[in-house]
Amino acid sequence: MTEDRQPPAGPDREQVSMWSLRTVGLTLAAGLLGGGLTFVMAIAAPRMGAGLVPGLPEGTQFGLDGPERPRQILRAEAAGGKQSWLVALGNTAFSAPSLFGPKAREAGLSCDTCHRQGDANPRFFIPGVSARHGGLDTTTSMFNPTQDDGVANHVDIPSLRGVRFTAPYGRDGRVASLRDFARNVIVQEFGGPEPAPIILDALVAYMEQIEFLPNPQIDRLGQLTAAASPAAKRGEALFKQPMAGMGGRSCATCHVPDAQFADGRRHDVGSDGIFRTPTLLNARFTAPYFHDGRYAGFADVVAHFDKAFTLGLTAAQQADLVAYLEAVGDADQPFEPMTRQSEMSELASYVAVIDDAIGRGDQPAIDLVVDTVVYDLRFIARRFDNRDPRTGRIRRPDRPDVARIAEDLAAHMISIGALARAGDADGARQSLRLYRERATALVASYPQN
Repeated sequence: MTEDRQPPAGPDREQVSMWSLRTVGLTLAAGLLGGGLTFVMAIAAPRMGAGLVPGLPEGTQFGLDGPERPRQILRAEAAGGKQSWLVALGNTAFSAPSLFGPKAREAGLSCDTCHRQGDANPRFFIPGVSARHGGLDTTTSMFNPTQDDGVANHVDIPSLRGVRFTAPYGRDGRVASLRDFARNVIVQEFGGPEPAPIILDALVAYMEQIEFLPNPQIDRLGQLTAAASPAAKRGEALFKQPMAGMGGRSCATCHVPDAQFADGRRHDVGSDGIFRTPTLLNARFTAPYFHDGRYAGFADVVAHFDKAFTLGLTAAQQADLVAYLEAVGDADQPFEPMTRQSEMSELASYVAVIDDAIGRGDQPAIDLVVDTVVYDLRFIARRFDNRDPRTGRIRRPDRPDVARIAEDLAAHMISIGALARAGDADGARQSLRLYRERATALVASYPQN
């Protein structure tokens, strides 16, 4: 497999781009920090296009290159505040491949790869590990040989919206603590080193900030509003109706409307095991459904319950229940355009962590930010490249050379890490100032469309 091979056509296609940044980064490190070459090489090495992900089977799709991304609302920002330092550190760690083991790190996997913007990722697929799009078997030898249980256990990737309300964690609800579950993912599932306590604290702080998206069809107690359709309202009555096939219980017994449509318990619903009750909020956008993603839509889910519990629902009743699930699972603006501005704004929240970290001499936090920002800058350079991939010429003279500017920004980030490691806090701050000036100029110079 060579680097000039064309990636397969498809939604994940990216142009293969070789970076001069590797030379720039190594030169900076050699001049500023004799012992930092391993770190800089790890974050500045060139990468191949999608479909040719280093270390993973051909045909791997991370699904990060579409025109939109899931919309995210953080609790503090929704209340008119801003991300705290701990939340910003957790936000950065959530997008950091460096948290994981060698195989996942080489591929550029991070928490955000699977849980895009804290949501699910229905396009994620790794041949041999994923039984279907939107999930994977985390108990194989792909990322951690000691994790392989010898059984095919495909698990659908869940959304993390409102995760502070949805304990216990894991599809089977085996972990009570979100902190313990995050550690399990890093160390056990993806073979990463033991994370520092502050990193686990930060990840939890960030994830607990991720809100459900607003939905005008339900009120704060989970009842349908006037915005819901007549079919959805008929479905609501059915949802709350005790049914003999379920021992006199109703759908609402487990999916409790005023408790985020969950009950914090585990049940056997005829799906090959005992699994945690998932929330139904914003679920319209998190297909496929069930723990293993076996059902493509709500109609399949309703049909499963009708058969498994001998409910005897008519076709009209099933349609009403589907309308109800769609209403409860709806959201205002579930997606937002993926633009240079939105991606650079995300990086700005990561970079904010460095200010305090430089003052405290917190080199691990600085390295985490540098690693994450440089990786994401490579993504931005590929995603918004203004060069013709065949000739290397600028395609739109009225727009900036994003790839070149991203290389320059990455070089500044690398120098921040090297200068801080060498004990030159003033030099690191100067390089940080230059980074911010260039980043601001890039956003200001590019049209919004």
